[in-house]
Amino acid sequence: MKLGSILVLLLALMNALPGCAQQRESLRQGDGSDPVAVGITHLRNFEYDTAKQQLRGWVEAHPADLRAWNYLAIATLYQEMFRRGVLESSVYGQGGAVFRPSKVAVTPSFQQELFSVLDKAQELAEQRLKNDPKDKDAMYWAGVTHGTRATYHFTLRKEYMPALHEATAAFKYHQDLLKLDSAYVDCYLVVGMNNYIVGSLPWYIKVLAALTGRHGDRDEGLLQIKRVTEEGNYAREDAKLMLAVLYQREKTYPQALALYQEMARSYPRNYLLPYEVAALFGLMNDWSSAAQAYDAILTRHRANEAGYQDVPLPKILYQAGQAYEHLQQSEPALARYTEAGSTSGSDRYIYVAELAAADLQIRSQQPDAARAHYQRVAEAVPDTEEGKTARRALRKLAKD
Repeated sequence: MKLGSILVLLLALMNALPGCAQQRESLRQGDGSDPVAVGITHLRNFEYDTAKQQLRGWVEAHPADLRAWNYLAIATLYQEMFRRGVLESSVYGQGGAVFRPSKVAVTPSFQQELFSVLDKAQELAEQRLKNDPKDKDAMYWAGVTHGTRATYHFTLRKEYMPALHEATAAFKYHQDLLKLDSAYVDCYLVVGMNNYIVGSLPWYIKVLAALTGRHGDRDEGLLQIKRVTEEGNYAREDAKLMLAVLYQREKTYPQALALYQEMARSYPRNYLLPYEVAALFGLMNDWSSAAQAYDAILTRHRANEAGYQDVPLPKILYQAGQAYEHLQQSEPALARYTEAGSTSGSDRYIYVAELAAADLQIRSQQPDAARAHYQRVAEAVPDTEEGKTARRALRKLAKD
């Protein structure tokens, strides 16, 4: 299952959101020259309802457009993934949440919406390939459809065998397309990820992978993905995202940072990109830049900027506080923890921030203020790890 999980990551990481570089100028300028590209812009800026409305209107008028059907499926899936918190790069890191085996319950209405679109896209691609087995665009989009299915099974349902089956189908379509046309550069995203992942496996798992026909070369995989960032058509933007994720895994943080900063400029309403920038500054131990980056997100949220109204405020405040603590600046750290703790809702980071504020106050010889934080957490979430931690702290304070 470890082998299956790693190989499925091939699609979970990189084939679920194909890009559209051929219209990237109109995308950035928003001139509306390509309605599908306009929908993709909304998608990349987390404006899912608008993206879906744009794309659905287009496929109703152009029912044979494979590209639009696939993006409509992707927008539907990514809206749910965003809601579930599995779009951050950290969930795909070592021991990340996406690898935890617990299934996610999904509603029948979401499944019906997603699979009705995926089934239509697959039907169209298969019909075109039946008419012309060398239809290159149909091969490409057929692979994307299988990749989207693989992502659904892996990231939401944790159904590894169905995910592996779909991932293998996607890989085969794109590998076969490269044999037919080596200049179809977008396919190197799938093939390059396969090379990187299989090439990164321990030797004894590589043997098992070879038995399934999988061979890999870690360095070659990175080069292939980088090539897509430079020469790709549909998948150029996604290759940048995937390359940034892989650079993080390789701990080549400056290269990852440059890619995230570039994408943040291209998609200014996508708050996750500057969030990734802030997190990378932390990984680089540049806590001053990290604090500034988190604060910039908070400033845009308070200004009610498009795309920043619904940021996970407690989490960002907590992480900003952490950055200031690393800088040994207790006052701004405490201010951010306290603000996070005063927000409404059930976000876990409300209570994590309250505990951080209390711990900081203990170190600052303010036990009464700390006790108030611990008490609130103990009463609000008594059965959580945060609640148990708060009760232990209260008992210790009582003894002291």
